[in-house]
Amino acid sequence: MTKNIVPQNSTYPRCVDGRKAVAFVEWDGSSWIVSKKEEAASQECGPQFLGGSLLFVKALEEVASKDRSDAFRMVEQASEKLGWGLQIHIDDHHGDHDYSTMSDEDIISQVSNHHTGCGFAAYAWGEDGTTVIGMAKDRHWRIQVLEGEHSESGAIINNRSGHTFMTADGLKDGQPRFNTDMADADKMFGVLGEMLKDESFAVRAMDWTSKTYKDVVVALKGVESADQVEISD
Repeated sequence: MTKNIVPQNSTYPRCVDGRKAVAFVEWDGSSWIVSKKEEAASQECGPQFLGGSLLFVKALEEVASKDRSDAFRMVEQASEKLGWGLQIHIDDHHGDHDYSTMSDEDIISQVSNHHTGCGFAAYAWGEDGTTVIGMAKDRHWRIQVLEGEHSESGAIINNRSGHTFMTADGLKDGQPRFNTDMADADKMFGVLGEMLKDESFAVRAMDWTSKTYKDVVVALKGVESADQVEISD
């Protein structure tokens, strides 16, 4: 079994990114709050998908030809059925902003105005990626903040349901990795297929996700070619 594949400890999807989480910002019903930061943030490990919950928005657009507003709404409904949260991520602008020295108020202000850092959003939507991140924030999706430059030296497709790659341990071992949890993605695609009344959607979406993940991790230089992506069962 691949090293550092551990039981998930959160229902909030993370991106496949191998960088360290430094803060989580979420909507408490009336305002944004910093719910975790520093060590507590780095230890959270929900299921990993391209762009966190945004994977499923793009899959509905790409595979089921849904418009963006419908796709957001369906992902929110399907996540509720599964008991999952909704999450996106940004970054510290590759070290330009030091979240470890910020007050909670400053973190919230910075997060509110910073829409970049998700390589998948840029890959999937191009220049419109920041608009999509902004839409998720407007819908009060939880926000994960990652720090630093990419240093991933490998990529994993994990097929063990309820488990994921512990990013903090990978970094500690000097072996950061990209990772995606395909068995858990299949659960979401199954629910979305039922909502669409399309029995083949989940299979088509899984094929599209596998190809897209390999394309993204090659583009982000985690591996040199798709055949270097490790399969963990």
